[in-house]
Amino acid sequence: MHKTNNDHIRFLNDAINSSNIGIWRYNVETKAVYLSGISKTILGLAPLAQLTWRKILSLVHPDDRALFPLFFENNAQFGVPLQFEFRLKQTGQQSWFALKGSCVNKSDGQWINGTLQDCTVEKTTVIALNDADESKQLAIEAGKIGTWRATKSGHQWLWKWDMLANTIFKLSPDDIGDLNKWVELLHPEDKPRVQEALENSLRTGVEFKQHYRSILKNGEIIYVFAQGRVGKNYKGEYCRIDGVCVDQTEIHNTQQALKKLNSELETRVNDRTAQLYNTLQKAERANKIKSEFLSMISHELRTPLNGIIGALDLLSHSTLSGEPKELVNTASSSANHLITILNDLLDLNKIEAGKLELETVQFDLPTVISEVVCTFSASAKEKGIELIVFESPEENLILKGDENRFRQILLNILGNAVKFTNCDQNESKRITINTHYNRLNIYQSEVVVSVEDTGVGMTNDTIQKLFTPFTQAEKSTTRKFGGTGLGLSICGKLIDLMGGAIHIDSQLNHGSTFTVTAPFWLALSEQADKPKAMLNCYQIGKLSIYNQHILKLVQANFNINICVDFDFIDDSSTTNNLILTSDDEQFLRLAPKLELLNNALVYTEPSLVETLALTAPHLAVYANQPITLHQLDKHITAHQQEMLSIDDFSLDFDNSDPNTDHGTSTNIAVEPDNSDILLVEDNPFNQKLIKSQLKKLGLCCDIANNGAEGFRCWYSHSYKLILTDCHMPEVDGYEMTKQIRTEEAKTERPPIPIIAVTGAVMQGEKDLCTSIGMNDFLCKPIKLNDIKSIMERWYEHSN
Repeated sequence: MHKTNNDHIRFLNDAINSSNIGIWRYNVETKAVYLSGISKTILGLAPLAQLTWRKILSLVHPDDRALFPLFFENNAQFGVPLQFEFRLKQTGQQSWFALKGSCVNKSDGQWINGTLQDCTVEKTTVIALNDADESKQLAIEAGKIGTWRATKSGHQWLWKWDMLANTIFKLSPDDIGDLNKWVELLHPEDKPRVQEALENSLRTGVEFKQHYRSILKNGEIIYVFAQGRVGKNYKGEYCRIDGVCVDQTEIHNTQQALKKLNSELETRVNDRTAQLYNTLQKAERANKIKSEFLSMISHELRTPLNGIIGALDLLSHSTLSGEPKELVNTASSSANHLITILNDLLDLNKIEAGKLELETVQFDLPTVISEVVCTFSASAKEKGIELIVFESPEENLILKGDENRFRQILLNILGNAVKFTNCDQNESKRITINTHYNRLNIYQSEVVVSVEDTGVGMTNDTIQKLFTPFTQAEKSTTRKFGGTGLGLSICGKLIDLMGGAIHIDSQLNHGSTFTVTAPFWLALSEQADKPKAMLNCYQIGKLSIYNQHILKLVQANFNINICVDFDFIDDSSTTNNLILTSDDEQFLRLAPKLELLNNALVYTEPSLVETLALTAPHLAVYANQPITLHQLDKHITAHQQEMLSIDDFSLDFDNSDPNTDHGTSTNIAVEPDNSDILLVEDNPFNQKLIKSQLKKLGLCCDIANNGAEGFRCWYSHSYKLILTDCHMPEVDGYEMTKQIRTEEAKTERPPIPIIAVTGAVMQGEKDLCTSIGMNDFLCKPIKLNDIKSIMERWYEHSN
């Protein structure tokens, strides 16, 4: 029997040890404590460690220490079950321990016996689950999400929902679980759909997902979204459904408010769009009226101006001299200035209407620079302004772009520089022009032209206003210097169209520098080098910076031979000789030797030109400033041909008295009694002017007052050319041209050149003339050279 008990005890110990369960005993009166080896191991203590109750309590986490006397005393006094979890002081990873026990009365006192287990895994899992459940509950409450569920018992479904769901529908606590209470609140329009969907989910297991309305007992309508999923039992039968419901009334109301706002905004946008469209239509109509007005006023202004400028042009080629000649020149300058203003107005209108189109022609920069400089040389000299030109000595490139518009920009900027370099300033008056190329690639080059003056200068605020139409730098500018304020505005818009820029650097009372940059295509097929002229270059004395620049230009563009010894002059050579000097005394000493030079050109300071010309009258003496590469080339080429190249027209001006009978011209044989030119013009002044201009060229014409007369004259005569105004009463020039071309086609009559003569210069006018059968276009006011050019092109061709 004793052996059996021992076996039984051994069996229990083995079972406890294998379960990793510690055993302990505690005497309530003496506080004596006993812990098994496994208990000490579980607590992380040494198996032989001597422990007291106080020592054990000191190892417990401070937050859990109060549990021991509470549970132990209640168990000993009242028999309350002793069962709780505790932690030891933090020594690394947190561990939890489960303590269980019960009180036993023995002869040696009251003992509490129990077990000890490590429950860290279980406790951690429970804490995580509780945290997750709490987080879920907080999230549900924060989102005002009610939960509901139902379980199947037999053939019935038992419903349940939480208080939050009950609150959404404003039901009483007693209504929880009563599905009929929920059904009664469904909106009549939504009830059939929602009930059918719920029944279908319970029957088939499909997900329940519905938006619906409910009418609460107080009459309030709420908008609800409900969703639920159906679960199965182990037999595969649908046995439960769990879901949520969300009150979306606020969202619905917000969406409705947004829809209303969007609708109102759309209405406002449509109204505003309609207003803008109407405004745009009005603006386009106004712009069309403005364009038509400008076209009309251009024609009306150019018609009388044509008579004024043409008559003055004829007078300037007469034998007038002295004060009458000066008065004619003054009147001509004023009339041409008026034409410039008119052209500026028309240009600005074209640009603003987006109708200005850039041309693409081949040109070279030196020619443009030379033309611009020559235009203002006289006025600069008259104001005592030193005009200086430094051109790039690099290869002369053939460019492709709008030569006329680029010239227009440079003319305006240089013109302003001359205008605002005031003649009453004490310091030196100077305008310096610099040019160079920036090669962008093999196809393009950027042209850079800077114009620096010592004029009045500007403030930064003034610079900001420069490119605004009809705006002058200062209010006093118009009174003091004149101008409309249109020029730079047009230049700014033109350079934008070209893809370039205008940079301004200026300081008040210290002058301004305008730098124009513009990209141009290169005419690659036209870049072949032309044969270079041969030059012997003589330097007398130290060269000024201007003569040094000329030397650079000739070195880059001609075959040059630098000569330093005047003892070996070859007087039989036909090679051009170039002399650069700034030293008049040394020049005078060498004058006897210079008499041996043939075809020599001398470039010197402007102040020495007269002295040197008197000293060596057989030499061509030129001022070294302003001098351009184009002028230099013309001088050298002219001397190489032993003549100066002037106007190469085949029609020459006859400067005799205009009243003298011009029966014939030296180049064009015309019988005065048999006119072969027809002028169709309704304005008597223009009739008289053009007839006088033709007479000046040795030609005469018949006159028709409108298109109807013009057609009859053409039909009954054999003219070689017709000059016709476009806008005339009865039949205008357009209709007459159509009639003539139609009749020519019918009768196989040779087509006659018809030239439009009009004051209308708006966009498309020239294209219109060409489209109806006219051959060329003359814009009023017409100068003698314009008529001469047309006669050379069409009258001679018809002979």
